[in-house]
Amino acid sequence: MMAVVVFLLVLSFLIFIHELGHFIVARWAGIEVEEFGFGYPPQAVKLFKWKGTVFSLNWIPFGGFVRMKGEEPHPRAIPQKGEFYHVGANKRMAVILSGVIANFVFGVLAFTLVFGRLGIPQEIKEARISQIALDSPADSAQIPENVNLLGLKIDGQLIQTQTVDSVIEVINQHRGQEVTVVTSGPCLGLTCSDSINEYPAYLRLEDEIPEGQGSLGVAFDPIVYVFYPAWQMPIKSSVYGMKEALTLGQLILQVLKQTAVESVTKGRVPSDIAGPVGIVHQAQTSGLFERGWLSILSFAGMLSINLATVNILPLPPLDGGRAMFVIVEKIVGRYKSRWLERYLNYGGYVILMALIVMITARDIWRVIAS
Repeated sequence: MMAVVVFLLVLSFLIFIHELGHFIVARWAGIEVEEFGFGYPPQAVKLFKWKGTVFSLNWIPFGGFVRMKGEEPHPRAIPQKGEFYHVGANKRMAVILSGVIANFVFGVLAFTLVFGRLGIPQEIKEARISQIALDSPADSAQIPENVNLLGLKIDGQLIQTQTVDSVIEVINQHRGQEVTVVTSGPCLGLTCSDSINEYPAYLRLEDEIPEGQGSLGVAFDPIVYVFYPAWQMPIKSSVYGMKEALTLGQLILQVLKQTAVESVTKGRVPSDIAGPVGIVHQAQTSGLFERGWLSILSFAGMLSINLATVNILPLPPLDGGRAMFVIVEKIVGRYKSRWLERYLNYGGYVILMALIVMITARDIWRVIAS
């Protein structure tokens, strides 16, 4: 239940950010905003009116919307001052894309805060021990976490291990033997203490290894989190936050491309695509929302980038589709463009809702089956 509440609150906040972007840029463009709704209709109460905009509270308590004057007129109607279609194409394009930009900016800010707190992720080649399995040989030998595994002494002969792959190779070759594990001193980021420590341990045979463990019972992490001087951290975390947002956006586009191809060629949605129900179930199963505010903020950043990426697709009725019609308008004229937009939006809504229903039904079935 907690996962459901947290997810809905995060999603509602991100939708609010999206609509706030539309609201701010619409006001700047000279378009009258008739209503800024918290939640979705039917309307429960009008909170107040500010500069011609009614701020309302609606009965469906999640999300929000912005209703601009003249946003959906008859194609033959002559736009009046203050209406959406009265302003130029460039301003309308800015209004349409402002929600996507707001979500993307929030995603970058969220990642910036997370990495500013955790440190900047950096790959290492060394075999950095990140976790010791309970009741494993490593646990019995009291090998500590957060040290580099430098090698194994076998019959007094040191075999150096520079990488995780070399560690695994040496361990596999000497299962069932007593060895001495050689490690560095405690590590912080990229640097480790110069001290060298040795721990006698037994390498379990394959039939002695519990599921999910190895012969020694250690896990390695190829990523460390690096902190820089205080004056550098805001810059470093901002740059990495932007990089992470762009990388995530590219990954989402690849997944969407795969989804489109499989939907057309195989007539089904890929099994690894999940909707809101699936996301909540995965978050609840993994305990994502129970790990603290940084975990929730990171999730919010990822979801915000997801919303921005999906909304920028040139498909009606998404923001990217609306932006596409602004470009079409410059080619074929406003009248033909509006007729085309109206009918394609109807078709787009039907396809989008069918896809949502299909994914949601599959997610519900998976939850019940599990």
